[in-house]
Parts: sequence; C-alpha cells; structure tokens
Amino acid sequence: MAHPPPEAPGRAHPLRGGPPLSAPFRVQEDRLYDVSARGTAFTEGDAAEAAARLARLRWLFALGLGANGLTWTLAGLAFVLGGRAWGAGFGLLALATVPLLALPALIEALARHRARRRHRVRPREFGRG
Repeated sequence: MAHPPPEAPGRAHPLRGGPPLSAPFRVQEDRLYDVSARGTAFTEGDAAEAAARLARLRWLFALGLGANGLTWTLAGLAFVLGGRAWGAGFGLLALATVPLLALPALIEALARHRARRRHRVRPREFGRG
C-alpha cells in the first residue's frame, strides 16, 4: 500500500479563517515604500519625473549616436580624400566621441540615485493608520 504524500512545509495545520472584511482592502499608493537587501527602507521619486528622465536619456543617446556616426563618417572621408594623416586625425576625433554613448546611462544612474530617498524612521507623510 502506498504512503500518502508528505504535507507541504508550513501547512501542518489548516489555515485559520476569520470573519470576512467589511470593505475590500485597498493599497494606499502614498504609503508604499521598498526595502533593500540590507533592510533600508526607501521610496522612489515621482513617476512623471522618471518619464521625463527617460525621454532625456533617449534624446542624449540619439545625439551621442549621431555625433559618433558623423565623426566616423568624416574620418572615412578624410582618409579617402586627404590621406593617412587626415584620416588618422579625424579617426582620433571619432574615438573621442565614443564616451558620448555612455554619458546618458551615467547621467540616468546618478539621477535615479538622487531620486531615491532613504528613510531611517517612518516619514510623517505616511500617516499612522
């Protein structure tokens, strides 16, 4: 005869139910906060500010990509039309524009860090009940 399957851990006793709540439970968005892996409570910035930062990030990346593409094109043209010296000079200019591609990500990382507020105690705007 087969043995019954073992019960799941934490479910040795049946769940105890209470009377149903009179009104459905609603989450108050202004009282939410996250907890980091270290146990520090924090709140994020405004969602509208985050959307504006994302739009700025896209524009800065597009500008950096355009500047980088333009300088590489100029380097190729300078090499073809002006020789090795001109090509090398414009090639260095093109290499100097490569960090422009990483700049938007760095700006966004710093902006997210500034938008995050750490809390040591419960903020007053959270209320008590």
